[in-house]
Amino acid sequence: MEGTIWKSRGNERQAVLEILDSDCLTSYFQPIVFSGNGEIYGYEALTRIRGENIFGSIQGLFKTAIQTGTISSLDVECRENAISLAAGFGLGQDAKHLFINVCPETLMDTAHRPGITDELAEKWRIPKKNIVLEITEESSIHNYDLFMNSITYYRKKGYTIAIDDFGAGFGGLKMLSIIEPDFVKIDRHFISFIDRMSVKKNLVDSIVYACRRMGIGVIAEGIEREEEFRELKNLGVELFQGYYISKPQPVLDCRKTTFNEVFSQHLYEGGAS
Repeated sequence: MEGTIWKSRGNERQAVLEILDSDCLTSYFQPIVFSGNGEIYGYEALTRIRGENIFGSIQGLFKTAIQTGTISSLDVECRENAISLAAGFGLGQDAKHLFINVCPETLMDTAHRPGITDELAEKWRIPKKNIVLEITEESSIHNYDLFMNSITYYRKKGYTIAIDDFGAGFGGLKMLSIIEPDFVKIDRHFISFIDRMSVKKNLVDSIVYACRRMGIGVIAEGIEREEEFRELKNLGVELFQGYYISKPQPVLDCRKTTFNEVFSQHLYEGGAS
């Protein structure tokens, strides 16, 4: 079936363009909370496709867009969905933050028009200081000068910068030293079963220590188990994200301030705080 669809669409580039033209992209929202009390710091906007995804996954869609030179168009549409939908749910009316993924390939695309995110933030009345741009560490960056010019532009405009998937690629420390981000999001590889693997525990402990000395916030993403929750809390990670807290949802309730159902007293038995 999938092969038939690809054949009828002509080629991969055309398939991506049809996705963009069909208005079938949307955003789901996953909360990011303080590890101490469950207070909601913000939400990450995650791209989803309504209906059939012929690319197999969202990662497949973005990988194809990069390969076919359509990543800038895809990235901008995802950004617009995230900001407009979040504003529609009232996010711009409080102090919660909106985390948006930005592909480095888009920042380095000379055809990419600067100012688009500014226009969206102003149109939908979400303060730039409340928008966190997540730059994935997994992508290869071939032109650091152009990349840093883009980062500098966004930072001067008042946006917050985060490195996503920290530790997943090969240029993590270099990117950390160049960007000097406000946040790093530790890749879920290091979070999964951290309670059972001392090497992961020691690596995360080192990341937390180094970031704390540099004034960089640390977010653990991909938390799925109570044991991971406890271990990361004991290591001093400040912000949590993952299915254990909440799965991504097509709506968000900005009136909700904490996830008390997760951060209940039974998690702190034995004097943990």
